[in-house]
Amino acid sequence: MEIMAELERAGAVFLDHHFVYKSGKHGSGYINLDIIFPNVGLMSDICVDLIKPFLDGIDSIDTVAAPAVGGIVLSVLSGRAFRDAGRNVSAVWADKDGDDFAFERAGFVEQLYGKRVLVVEDLLTTGGSVRKVCRQAEFHGAEVIGASVVCNRGGVTAQQLGIPRLETLTSVSFAAIDADACPLCQEGTPIVDNIGHGGTYRAEHPECKGGYVSLNTAS
Repeated sequence: MEIMAELERAGAVFLDHHFVYKSGKHGSGYINLDIIFPNVGLMSDICVDLIKPFLDGIDSIDTVAAPAVGGIVLSVLSGRAFRDAGRNVSAVWADKDGDDFAFERAGFVEQLYGKRVLVVEDLLTTGGSVRKVCRQAEFHGAEVIGASVVCNRGGVTAQQLGIPRLETLTSVSFAAIDADACPLCQEGTPIVDNIGHGGTYRAEHPECKGGYVSLNTAS
């Protein structure tokens, strides 16, 4: 599957606008994978591709884990993809717990202790969420074999995540600029408030020079 072509076809790629990223930095491009989550067929195909590098028999996976909320769909469908490939794999996710993540759901910790775990995620920008989930899984006795992500937007490496292996379906590079040096802010380009973290930025900066705009996300 040519993942970027599929994402563009699904209306998940936005260019030439003014976005606020999770890091707080600003940029002109954004990939919004939330748009494709309801598309079970496409998501299932993506998850088949996510697990392929870990079907080689070298790294036998017991459990797929992910950060909530977006990773829940990926975790479950990746677990299903493993099962369709003849592997008996469980699927769990870590819920947000303040600035960290925690495996709080009943029975989840039992699927981590002594298990070989693959962490899946939709979008890597700084890698913070995946890194925290990996550390939480290890805290509960798991061996994290690696991570597999749909899109690596931040050039994140396995070393930065503290894991032996990182696989990605596609990588993109959008310039991310500090808000106080953002040329789009200086030009008065409206910030998109319904994609990315523009809504949070709007709540904190209601008098932004260029104002705010909502984009049509219907595919």
